[in-house]
Amino acid sequence: MRLLVEHHLSRPSRVAFALCVASAFLAFRVILPSALLSGTPLNLGDHLYPAACETDKLHCKRASSGSAMEELPGAKRARSMASLPVVLGTSSKWRRGLFQQHFPQYGSEFMSADIDEKAIRAERPEEMVVNIATAKAEALLPRLQGREVLLVCMDQVVSCDGVIREKPATAAEARTFLESYRQGKGASCINGMVVHNTATGKRVTAVDVSSLFWKPFPDEVVEQLIKKGDIFTCAGGFTVEAPELRPYLDRTDGSLDSIQGLPLKPLRGLLRRAVAPAATHVLFDMDGLLLDTESAYTVAQQAIVDRWNKKFTWELKAKMMGRKALDAAQILIDELGLGEEMSAADFVAEREKRLDLLFAESALLPGVERLIRHLSKHAVPMAVATSSHRRHFDLKTTLHKELFGLMHHIVTGDQVTKSKPDPEIFLHAARLFETAPPVESVLVFEDAPNGVEAGLAAGMQVCHVPDANLSHDLRGDAHCELMSLENFRPEEWGLPPF
Repeated sequence: MRLLVEHHLSRPSRVAFALCVASAFLAFRVILPSALLSGTPLNLGDHLYPAACETDKLHCKRASSGSAMEELPGAKRARSMASLPVVLGTSSKWRRGLFQQHFPQYGSEFMSADIDEKAIRAERPEEMVVNIATAKAEALLPRLQGREVLLVCMDQVVSCDGVIREKPATAAEARTFLESYRQGKGASCINGMVVHNTATGKRVTAVDVSSLFWKPFPDEVVEQLIKKGDIFTCAGGFTVEAPELRPYLDRTDGSLDSIQGLPLKPLRGLLRRAVAPAATHVLFDMDGLLLDTESAYTVAQQAIVDRWNKKFTWELKAKMMGRKALDAAQILIDELGLGEEMSAADFVAEREKRLDLLFAESALLPGVERLIRHLSKHAVPMAVATSSHRRHFDLKTTLHKELFGLMHHIVTGDQVTKSKPDPEIFLHAARLFETAPPVESVLVFEDAPNGVEAGLAAGMQVCHVPDANLSHDLRGDAHCELMSLENFRPEEWGLPPF
């Protein structure tokens, strides 16, 4: 059994803190719908607390469709829920003071959970951080009886080589930690978050992981860090803002705010989910979400552009994902400068021949069959809304006709005029259910950034299941992000639990 312990990182510098506040606030002003800005949004500011085992500042951004829509049933209640006060379950006086100083307009209330965190263990750190955050919420809820608030709690641990690292107890242990980092082993910061809506009893959770990697650094740096002593107060034996280490930072996989203990985007999604209505209908994308077809597209398209020594990169693939065939092909032609070599139509024609052989053997991705059969068993209306045209849909589902037959209907790209990120395909698919649901009660599953944008533009709830290769910078503002459909918790969306 691996040793699992809580993680406490050090306080970020005032300068880094101020820069993060300014950056996040600007992002907030851009993305928050004007209707909410004129009211009382659920927003606790976008400043960053230091990473710690419990830090619970959040910021809410609700999705808007980008076009005028009629007020739907439940919209008034949603606005009321969006104004719920927030209680942060944190014991840090420093964090409380900063929050009150920098965001007085939102009000602030803090509570401390008296629990034995070290008594809470799990086989996987991702499970443990959620369990600890949940335990904090459970300890605080009795003190909130009779009140309608959003209670926010979280926890963070640091892992290296699959083993949780606590604060180094000795200089020798600190040297061991630092030696592994300068040899290229990364430190992963794993955040577990819980938001509990006391007005409805709804509870939502999320896990976010970001990692740091350093270039080799000299012995002098190790000795300076040990002599300075700050690393002995930090789990993992490092501080992200240490000036001695900063020049040797090679890369980060994830976001700085996540490493510092406050993953802004996942927390925004949690707050939106906590006040959202229960999902009653489900829409699935197909390629890369239900079926492993994206590898076939990559193989076929790389084979074509090899003739001109071009590289079909993940960045280019992300721009094409979710779009109709000709639109996607034109993006490739333009990006790779192949306009004089072939047209988009010619590219699609050649690709079709290569794909026909590959598509007929498409396999289901992890968690797909379990989720679809579960929803079908509980009579949850489902449909597929895919940018693939009908012929390709039939090819790709060759081995899975019975499973896809559980869908109420299928909408393919040749049935609509506009590609994702336009919301047309999702809005059309929603209207085809026997009783068209309010858009805010529809849950969309997507793997592509364009599909996430389309779902949000439709006013629907969106669960993003991105490919692990997709850059964090290209991921959108979905209500949640999952590594796999195996991690989906139906009960957090108002659906029957597994």
